[in-house]
Amino acid sequence: MIVQFPTPYPDELLYSILGRYHMRSGNVFLKHTTEDLFGKRTVSATVFLPSNIHSLVSHLPENTALNEDVLIRNHTFFPFATVFLPENRANSIYQAMLSDSGEKIYVQSGLMASSIPQNKAFKFCPCCFREDLEQFGELYWHRLHQLPGQLLCLKHDLWLEDSKVPIINSNKHSYILPTIENCGLSKGRQVESKIYKQFVGILKPMENLLNGNYPYKSFSHFTNFYRKYLRGKGYTTAKGKVQQEELFEAFHEFYPDHLLKFFQVKLESKNSWLASITRKHRKSFHPYYHVLLLNFLDLNIEDVFTETLLNIDLLGNFHGACLNVICPDYNRDVIQTATIRRCEKTKEPIGRFTCPTCGFSYTKKGSALNDDSCNEYSRIMDFGSLWREELATLLGKDLSYREIARKLNVDTNTVIKYKEIIRSEDVADTQSNTHTIELLKSHRHAWLQLQKEHPNLSKTELRNLAPPTYAYLYRHDKEWLQNNSPIKRVYRSENKRVNWKKRDKEILRRVQMGTDELLSRKEDWIRITVKSLGDFIGERALLEQHLDKMPETKSYLQKVRESENGFRLRRVKSVLQEMHEAGEVIKTWSVLRRAGIKPKFEEEVKKFIQLNSGINVY
Repeated sequence: MIVQFPTPYPDELLYSILGRYHMRSGNVFLKHTTEDLFGKRTVSATVFLPSNIHSLVSHLPENTALNEDVLIRNHTFFPFATVFLPENRANSIYQAMLSDSGEKIYVQSGLMASSIPQNKAFKFCPCCFREDLEQFGELYWHRLHQLPGQLLCLKHDLWLEDSKVPIINSNKHSYILPTIENCGLSKGRQVESKIYKQFVGILKPMENLLNGNYPYKSFSHFTNFYRKYLRGKGYTTAKGKVQQEELFEAFHEFYPDHLLKFFQVKLESKNSWLASITRKHRKSFHPYYHVLLLNFLDLNIEDVFTETLLNIDLLGNFHGACLNVICPDYNRDVIQTATIRRCEKTKEPIGRFTCPTCGFSYTKKGSALNDDSCNEYSRIMDFGSLWREELATLLGKDLSYREIARKLNVDTNTVIKYKEIIRSEDVADTQSNTHTIELLKSHRHAWLQLQKEHPNLSKTELRNLAPPTYAYLYRHDKEWLQNNSPIKRVYRSENKRVNWKKRDKEILRRVQMGTDELLSRKEDWIRITVKSLGDFIGERALLEQHLDKMPETKSYLQKVRESENGFRLRRVKSVLQEMHEAGEVIKTWSVLRRAGIKPKFEEEVKKFIQLNSGINVY
């Protein structure tokens, strides 16, 4: 067992932690260190997704706070590599990292099949390293700095530098730490402000993926999620098919080639990874692809993991209501999850909804899924336990089949059918009165025990903790339930109304100032949109969600917002003015280059120059 093990630094690679142990252990040979750490000499020094984690933890000091989960999630690339995988595959990779055999880790993660190569050498930020020396007295490899590509440090606005330490070393057992000799701390290349702004929207989500703990989603979840927002942006046909050519052109214009090159991402044709990731997901994709697509769609990383299936694609804004007339939650929107499939014959979407209170389950299909006012089902899949209990009770009374059918909101044939089912399946006919009393006592006891365990919860909150118990007492012992439940709380609402007229004038003033500031810039042009102005004044959510409540601001934005064509021509005007003032010869290619406009708009720019300057250009 190891007597003393280094305390991990923030965002330190496990590879680096083990390297610091080797340095402090005094071991001359690397294999002796490997034997100390893992109990054997054959373990290779792996940077990103190492295995043998369980063996390592079993050799740590007894009172250490480190465990397998802390090491894997905080000091390896596991969170980043598995966040967009289904839960079963992520768990398989997790178990492989714990085990002594990590042969399938990279294959299962999909990183080996990706066209994005890993870095050849460890990277570092000179300013981060100088801070590490001052704070800790030594250097260590930062996990975030090892993401693939030519990236930068968001904290210090510096490009990351290549060290002299290779990721794949000739000695597979060696753990090489950063030093002043192999990392040159005197370096420090400042990033241009324009490049930095382009990087922020991509690098920050990647940092969140590396440090976050997001719920795993299925491949179908990502398929439906992207289809929904692509449709909202106008990149799909009426039938939901993605218009790949238009998407490719817009994506390519949004991300210049030089920016994608920094991330080692290639986008050469409309049949590239962009087309695959926007179709049905049958395989995993590199996290870079997901981040780039989400940023293009103006979405946050949290959106793809927190949005529930009810809000995705096929269901729109529909809220599931229980349609069982004898359920306490009848006609209330209590259904929070649903499963979606397509009809094999018609290919229409079919959603199945199940009430959590009574178990009543039904399906809706086609356009009915998106109709909030539609409380009709296509087919009942299961009537649920409460409905069956009520049917058994009604059958015991002197009522006709038609009367029972009316009370249960079904037809008489259904009553007759389930009468026979109950007789054949249910043992209710043989149950004694004693059993019924015991069942009632059991539910009463459970309800009272629940209140003892949660004395501060309301009746509604208690019901959500035990829906079956509440439903049974509601149907069979309602008076007792009312007398033995928490008293209804009375809440006094505070008046938090917003003075939208006052806010409209304040936001208008700030938007006007922001517009003037953006239009006055001679370089680092930014297109005037609701999004860009919202970001500039720090009120993007307000402008996007509540603009209708601010008519003056809305009217102003409609006047000043720029189309893509208008934005291009503004840049051309600015460049032409500079060239006229400098006495330069006007050439189309020069204007295009200085205005940052793609060559495909050459004819448009040439015509604009001729119309506004009265000169022929070439």
